[in-house]
Amino acid sequence: MTKPEDYNRIINSYITLPIYIGLIFTMLINGWNFFTGDQVTFLKYLNIYNNSPLDSYPSYFSSLFYLTGIAQIISAIILIYALIKKHFLKSPSSSLLKWGILLSLFSVSIFGCMLRIISNHGGSANLYFYLCILYFLLWYTEKYASESQNTVFQQIKLFPVYFSLFYTMGLPGWQKLVNTSEVMGKYIRMFSTSFLGQLPGGVAPFIYFLGTLEIIVPILLIVSLFKGEYNPQKRSLFLNMALLISICTFIMLSFGLSVLVNYPGSTNLVFYAILSLGLYQYISYSKN
Repeated sequence: MTKPEDYNRIINSYITLPIYIGLIFTMLINGWNFFTGDQVTFLKYLNIYNNSPLDSYPSYFSSLFYLTGIAQIISAIILIYALIKKHFLKSPSSSLLKWGILLSLFSVSIFGCMLRIISNHGGSANLYFYLCILYFLLWYTEKYASESQNTVFQQIKLFPVYFSLFYTMGLPGWQKLVNTSEVMGKYIRMFSTSFLGQLPGGVAPFIYFLGTLEIIVPILLIVSLFKGEYNPQKRSLFLNMALLISICTFIMLSFGLSVLVNYPGSTNLVFYAILSLGLYQYISYSKN
């Protein structure tokens, strides 16, 4: 007679299978579209969630689409082979699953960067959330793995975090502090009827303050890289500081959009903060 513990063991073995299948389909279909697509296809992807659709994009985006497509196709192939090994060949190793997820993470971070560059804020937010959730899947996979921690995989698995935080915070910070003439007028008009616009000095000091916080994050990330904090054997002080400042900045931005009664935007920024906390927790898990 089968015991409840046996059923639980079976469920535990297959609980991630539908998720991996979904990830395979997503990576394979979108990766193929990226790799074989033309300008019309690329514009469809770039305009996802975009309030002001584009009709052109930088020429180097084509190369980034091809690179992302290759990464996603290889990721799908690795995941298919890993699932065959796990469920049909009964291999206990999770190494291939982890590499498949990591390639997905790199591809998502590259696509997210492209959307951030063209100021598709909704699309880049969606890709940031996607990245954080993929790290949760990676954590779950690693939790039941028995492989050695001193591997190439362990040395590079945090690179998508660095890259995503770098452009998520760095590009808006650069715009606020360096391209001020292009963006300040927009912010002043946005908050002109709110109490923030009526304070001494108006909105400008808040924008400069937020821009300073945002630009500090990539500086901390560069220091973290030079100190080798991506190594699981080293403490990640500067990386953690970058995440803390990012979380604080997301909440301040959320407050600003709440003042404007922009509910979707303000809640998205709370999601940014909560999922960044998830990245912090994953990093802490990796160090332990």
